[in-house]
Order: sequence, then structure tokens, then C-alpha cells
Amino acid sequence: MTAKELGVLALLGFGVWLGGAVTFRFGGGLLFENGPLVLAASAVGIAVTVCILLRSIMTWRGSPDAEAVTVAVAMAIPGLFGDVAYTLAFAPITGLSPLTAGPYAAIILFGNACLLAYALWIQQRARA
Repeated sequence: MTAKELGVLALLGFGVWLGGAVTFRFGGGLLFENGPLVLAASAVGIAVTVCILLRSIMTWRGSPDAEAVTVAVAMAIPGLFGDVAYTLAFAPITGLSPLTAGPYAAIILFGNACLLAYALWIQQRARA
């Protein structure tokens, strides 16, 4: 995979993260402060969404399944760096309780773990 393609994937990943950050800014109270069932549903919804986005972007960019982990990592890294700043300034950015930063971080970690596990599954299936 070329450096240019990695850059494109990183920009796409940043765009996905930015869309999520804006969504969390305006809908965070609904997602993170309405009890454990809504939180669990949000986590599953986010995990499914990022996996669908990975598959869609790989198809659109013509990335082979054997490079799924590389694609997922290239897309996830910008958002993970962004989440560091977002989490450190969670209350001022979102207007939510600082205690909500924990559930936010848990959902982000869960979504990224599912994304990487799905990419690994795609890649292993392609190599089999």
C-alpha cells in the first residue's frame, strides 16, 4: 500500500471520527446519560457502523482483503489521537458531566476493538 493511499485512508478515518465527535457533542446526553441499556445499544450500533464503514471504504478504494488490518489501523489512528484531546476536555467540549467521560471512552474503545477484530477476521479469511 502506498503512502498516498495510507494518507487518504487516514483522512477518511479522521472524517469518520469528526462526524462521530460532532454527533457526540449534540447527542451525547441521549447516548451516554440514559442508562445502561441505551449505552449498550449505542456501543453495539457504533461497532456495527464502523465495521460497515471499513468494508464500504475498502470496496470503494479497491483495497484487497489481505490488507484489511492495515486499512483499519490507518483509519483508526487519527480518531484515536483526536479522542485523547476529546476525552481530556470532555465536559467543556460536550457540555456533559465529567463522569460521562468514562462511558464515552468505553464506547470508543469497544468500537475500535470491534473494528480491529473485524479487520483481522477479514484478513485471515482472505489468507485462508
